[in-house]
Amino acid sequence: MSRESKRDMERQQRRDEQHDLAEAQRQPHEKSERTGPRTFLREVRGELKRVAWPSRKEVGSYSVVVLVTVTLLTLFVFALDQVFAQVVFRIFG
Repeated sequence: MSRESKRDMERQQRRDEQHDLAEAQRQPHEKSERTGPRTFLREVRGELKRVAWPSRKEVGSYSVVVLVTVTLLTLFVFALDQVFAQVVFRIFG
């Protein structure tokens, strides 16, 4: 390991430690009370407004990619199963 990579690792560890300290200071030490259902639903609605939803075109193209991939993998596993079945029948049958 070179000196430069050691220095980089030390810098990263210091950044991680500083991040952990800042995170610990940000979090309250006391356990907060539970929120009510109305507040929860309002917060959920607010979060859902910030979500970057895909367009219909993107959903359609992603669905096609998934279906084609699943079909190809299913055919591949089926072919392997047939090959291994024939091998087993030749050995034991």
